[in-house]
Amino acid sequence: MAKEKKFEDKISDLEKIIEILENGEVSLDESIEKYTEAMKLVKECDAELKNIETKVNKIVADNGNLEDFEVKE
Repeated sequence: MAKEKKFEDKISDLEKIIEILENGEVSLDESIEKYTEAMKLVKECDAELKNIETKVNKIVADNGNLEDFEVKE
């Protein structure tokens, strides 16, 4: 079973793909393949960020239950 890449590795892969596409020296077929790979990485990273955002918006209360985080002024 393949180990899932870390978020940082996905971002690094995405940056490499962007660099390849920006240099303009790849065929149309390879460009489409790289674009498809990039969009898959973007979706995975977006889902991971949304999951993290949900976790960050919660705090563990004294009793161990998760509660919505609210800033008290």
